[in-house]
Amino acid sequence: MWVLVSVLVLAACAAPPTGTATPDFKNLQTRIAATLAAIPTARSLTPPPPTATATIVSPVATALPPSPTPAPSAAPQDYIVQVGDTLSTIAVKFNTSIAAIQLLNNLDDARVVQQGRTLKIPTSKLAPDENPYWIVHIVESGETLSTIAVRYAVRLDDLLRVNAITNPSLTRAGDRLVIPVKGPVS
Repeated sequence: MWVLVSVLVLAACAAPPTGTATPDFKNLQTRIAATLAAIPTARSLTPPPPTATATIVSPVATALPPSPTPAPSAAPQDYIVQVGDTLSTIAVKFNTSIAAIQLLNNLDDARVVQQGRTLKIPTSKLAPDENPYWIVHIVESGETLSTIAVRYAVRLDDLLRVNAITNPSLTRAGDRLVIPVKGPVS
């Protein structure tokens, strides 16, 4: 700001061109003061402090807006398998994945579900990007995470992330892995 004031004063006090009268310093002072007053300052740009207002505290708890995904501790709901149901249609119906239903109900085969059976349906997601087609794969002897990723056409990074695997060499035959596939698996 001081640079601006200096420039204004120097410009105002500069020698008048030849043949003109001496500048009117009183008028110059008034113009400089008006120019400086028009320049915003930090104080004029800062909003005024909020005024105190009374807050009424209600003894009744107010409901919070629903979160996009239920809390992990939310209890699963029961569903009785109907004629024509498959795990994929149930997963779509309840916005979950085949894998989540398999894990919660200890199911090995994603293709088999019996009519009349009561299934536990998860009310929370395994991961934010979960889709209905995710399935569970039981690791067989000799398989590696890389070969499993290739078999299901998923990225190894996604397989590690979804299963929270930090050391791939600790994966053993019999382990249950969630496979984050993008669509139906044949």
